[in-house]
Formats: sequence, structure tokens, C-alpha cells
Amino acid sequence: MTDLEPRRNPRAIDLPRLRSGADLHVHTTHSDGVCSPCEVVTAASLLSLAAIAITDHDSVSALAVARPEAERLGVELVSGVEWTAELDGREVHILGHFFRDEDPTVVATTTRLRLARIDRLAAMADRLKTLGFSVDLKALGQAFPRATLGRRHLADWLVRTGQAESVRDAFARVLGDNGPAQVPKPRLDWRDAVAITHAAGGVAALAHPPFNLRQATLQSLAEGGLGAIEVAGPGINRNLGRRWRGWAEAMDLIPVAGSDFHAADRPGRRVGAVVTPAVDFERLRARSIRGYNLEHRMDGGTGE
Repeated sequence: MTDLEPRRNPRAIDLPRLRSGADLHVHTTHSDGVCSPCEVVTAASLLSLAAIAITDHDSVSALAVARPEAERLGVELVSGVEWTAELDGREVHILGHFFRDEDPTVVATTTRLRLARIDRLAAMADRLKTLGFSVDLKALGQAFPRATLGRRHLADWLVRTGQAESVRDAFARVLGDNGPAQVPKPRLDWRDAVAITHAAGGVAALAHPPFNLRQATLQSLAEGGLGAIEVAGPGINRNLGRRWRGWAEAMDLIPVAGSDFHAADRPGRRVGAVVTPAVDFERLRARSIRGYNLEHRMDGGTGE
């Protein structure tokens, strides 16, 4: 047990304070990022970040890989995930932080979603073929040996094989949300995403809220167990961030922030470009510990 895993030790609340903030939204090759788990931890260390949360899409497999490197470099690794969820028929993303990533329900749910993503990739490849494109899934896997393959990799493949001018072009013509080759992602009901995170001792946050988020909608999410909301990150302008931070304080939600790092090809999304200040990070930690303590007392301290 180490300081890097405070969620497993509800008494470990006297951890060193943050040096320069926490990036609580980072992706790796275990979903659709281009850097390995150890590479993003190394980047956090070089930037003197005190904490980083790997929040791969519907996956927690990067965490076990990153922990030894985080411990070696003295960077606190926060367990994280970005659940693909649904609210009123629309896709929303729910971040989970400080949960027990070995929790059986977390493992079972991420496994189910991973298998569904494999089926989705095959379906998109089939649609591309019917549209006249050439896609070899075996060669695609060899081209991206470290990646969990998804829509972005199909776009990269089209660029590499001269079938699209750029990733942007591939998305604009065939792979965008309304494109002819797009297949909807597997989703959880947002309530399930929140409940799974809570049951594993974590805090659920609304990731990159839509610009037209209504206060009443956020209130409903808070009443349904949401514990935090992203108020700063790529694509979130200052006015919206201030508005959401005000709503958060009124609803007892914790404001969090992160870079949403996937690759260095998008401005403002490098690791550490946006961080959660120490005071908010410690509030998030305390809430997860409080939730763990409540659960621990309810089961009589057995953890069963």
C-alpha cells in the first residue's frame, strides 16, 4: 500500500500537498491516446505535477501499468475512467476518480464495453468497405500495436493509405458523428456510470459539459449522485467555466479540471495544460475518502 493509492486507505489523508496541481483528465494508448501509460506519467513528472488521473474511455487497464512508474517518479496516480454514458438520448461522459479499479463491477463493466467496442470497430470497417474504402483490420492492428483500436485509428489508417487527406478530412467525409461509416458507441445510462463509480468508492464528475448545459439538468445529475463537474479544459471558455463553478458551489459539487490529453496535435491539450488547483483536488480526495468511510461503516468494517 502506498501514498499513490489513498482510496485503498481511508486514513491516508495526510499526504503531501500538491506541488503544481493535478491533471485529472488524461488518455493513453489503452483507449484513444497516442502515449503509453508510463509516458504520460513521465510527462507529469517532468512538468512537476504532483498528481495525474488516467481516464481512458471505458477502460482501467492502464492504471496497473502506470503505477510502478508513478511510484518511482513520485507522481500521485489517481485511478480514473471516462465512462461513455447517455442522458435523455444524448451522449455524455462521466469521469470517475479515486475508485477501486479492481472492483469486480468496474472490471466486468469495462470488459463488456471493450468487447462492444471491438464489434463497433468491425461494423465501421464494414461500412467503410461498402463506401469504397479499403480497410484491413489485421494490418490496422499491426500499424497501431500499442493501441486500443477505435474510430480515430480508422481515420489515421485512411490517411496513411492515401484514402483521406487528413484525420479531419476522414471525419468530415465518413467517420464523423453523422457520417455514413459512423456506428454509435456502446453507452451506459448515466445513473449506472455514477452508481458503479460510487460503489467502488469513487467520485463521479460530468466531463466537458455541453455549452448549452441547463442548471436544472445539472441539478438533476447532482441529485442522482454526481459529485463533481469539469469547469476548465479544452473548449471550455472562461465565461462558461465561471458559470459552472458557481453552479457547482451552489449544488455542493467539486469543480475539477484537466487537459483531456490524447495527442500533441491539438492545441491546449498537452499533459498539464489545464490542472485542478490543490484546494479542489484535496476536496475531491476528501469526498472519496468520506464515501469509502461511509461504505466501510455500513458493512461493519469487513469490506465485504
